[in-house]
Amino acid sequence: MFQIKKNPKDFFVKEILEIPFKDKGEYAYFRLKKVDRNTVDVIRELAQKWKIPVKNITFAGLKDKNAITEQYIAVKGLKNIPKTLEGEGYKLTFLGFYDKPLELGEFKGNYFEIIVRNVSKRERERAEKNIEFVQKYGFANYFGEQRFGSIKNAKEFLIKYLLNHDYEGALKEYLLSYSDWKIKRKLKKLWGRWKDFLRVMPKGATYERKVVEELSKGVSFKQAFMALPKNVRLMFAFTYQSYLWNRYLYRFIVRYFSYCEVPSGIKNWTYAFYNKMNDRIFEEIKDLEIPYLGIEHKPSSPKVERIIKEVLEEEGITPSILQEERIGIKLFSDGIRKAIALPQNLNLERLGRATVKVSFILPPGSYATVLLKKIFLC
Repeated sequence: MFQIKKNPKDFFVKEILEIPFKDKGEYAYFRLKKVDRNTVDVIRELAQKWKIPVKNITFAGLKDKNAITEQYIAVKGLKNIPKTLEGEGYKLTFLGFYDKPLELGEFKGNYFEIIVRNVSKRERERAEKNIEFVQKYGFANYFGEQRFGSIKNAKEFLIKYLLNHDYEGALKEYLLSYSDWKIKRKLKKLWGRWKDFLRVMPKGATYERKVVEELSKGVSFKQAFMALPKNVRLMFAFTYQSYLWNRYLYRFIVRYFSYCEVPSGIKNWTYAFYNKMNDRIFEEIKDLEIPYLGIEHKPSSPKVERIIKEVLEEEGITPSILQEERIGIKLFSDGIRKAIALPQNLNLERLGRATVKVSFILPPGSYATVLLKKIFLC
């Protein structure tokens, strides 16, 4: 099967942002270009360097680590504004001022240039054929595998344990979710012996180590969760809700369209993509929005409403559970997401016998990896 991200230079993504910068303003805006660095880690490093709270640095979206990326950050309370600043794997360029911070999703889209390697003749021919179809009719807007990093090496979603007040089970799932089975086995044997556990844990597991440090002081499993930043705790909820939403979309396509099915890259989950479409039907669904829960945001389609109800019942999620809180967060929150993503300027260029470059623009929140699976495999 085709391969992406063989090295960071193979994957380039750039935020498209249109802001009328000013000579003065509450927030200093920078372009952040990074290579093989995590967005949150760079933000934390900058906050330390500038001696300001992390919350004073806002950004519109997380960008891939194993890639070359360009995005924007807005900084409040910075006294000495550097024109440029370089650090390990990143460079900042000052752009100007504005009166508002950046909000998540507050950009026009992402421009991608991706080198795809080990492309078989069949995959290339399929992609060349699919370009026109996807340009016209888009593709199913699933959450991509990057959204599910926390579940990739776990047996179950943490939310499932939290719903049952099984805080030890939830922490076991979180603290033992390593792909390296040797580390996993060692840690499993040391469960409850927290000082020994800490010695075996990877040094880079910053958040996880804080949790274990709390456990070593004798706090409860429930209290230990509170050592995690709120955004990390919220990610447990977002991950599960993304899984539910993907199930809604999958069932909608399988039930009402001609489709093909491809591996998602996570566990044994699959994506279903419609492979036939006409102008009349596309006009009906192109702006379809699927809610996460269908409570605050009522589904506009009775078909979608039935599917949401079915999936929630299968998962054992009742209306009363939807209002519950655990570990300082509400476990479920409603929202909406477009069912269909329409790429712009989709182009495929042959670079060699088994190598191609694909470039395109996607709306915020849509995943390049999902688009590539559609055009090369379906």
